[in-house]
Amino acid sequence: MLLMRSLSATALLTLLTSGAIAQSSPFMAANPRGAKAAATSASTEPAKFEFTGIVNLGDAPLICITVVETQRSHWLKPGQSADGVALLSHDAATNQVVVRHLGRELPLGLKERTFDPNKLSAYQASLPSGPLPSAGLAERVPLTNEEKATEARMLVSDLLEIGMIQRKAYDEAKKQDLEAKREAPAAE
Repeated sequence: MLLMRSLSATALLTLLTSGAIAQSSPFMAANPRGAKAAATSASTEPAKFEFTGIVNLGDAPLICITVVETQRSHWLKPGQSADGVALLSHDAATNQVVVRHLGRELPLGLKERTFDPNKLSAYQASLPSGPLPSAGLAERVPLTNEEKATEARMLVSDLLEIGMIQRKAYDEAKKQDLEAKREAPAAE
């Protein structure tokens, strides 16, 4: 009996995937094979990335690579990777990077800024001189406990990330100092 049930389930699955029942079901795509092919090609196509920022901290810059679809950013040094994207190189002269995703190398140029400093000067010139009026901080609506907890988590997360970056820089400097001390007696 169990064999018969599994056989009929297999037969039903075959009918569903072949498209024989697809026209009568409102829950199936009109062309299930086409939908499956589109899903397969989308999973093998590399995600779109943007080179959105750079910070120079010592010997190697931190490069901000943003995944366009999820709007998630990663700060990487050349040679590092995160979430399937690896930063291969950075050319400071042309402000270009090369990343690898799904085995494909993608060159990226620094995204143009959306901030126009000329507009800032015009805005600042239009402001009245002298002290600015109160921003209404005394009338601010107090945060709920949930909002306070969210703000606290975000602050702690930012502090931990900064601490990790500083710790890595400290460990690297200590390692280089130790290597320099080892090489100095060998040179003498």
